[in-house]
Amino acid sequence: MSTHQPRLALPVSAVAMRAEAYSSDDKTVLISLTTKYSSVQRIYSVPLECFDDLVMDLQNLNLLTDTH
Repeated sequence: MSTHQPRLALPVSAVAMRAEAYSSDDKTVLISLTTKYSSVQRIYSVPLECFDDLVMDLQNLNLLTDTH
């Protein structure tokens, strides 16, 4: 019987992230992201709720690093 470990995706290094515009219904933000090894700028539509989650995650990470 073979046991396969799931492969962890390696992180992609971002060098620029910009908020480009709100959607017409103001429920999402268009975000552009440029990575270290590519000059291609990708654009993502991100729901505003995701930013609440991101802020909470950053605050939690900050709490974790403050206790060490």
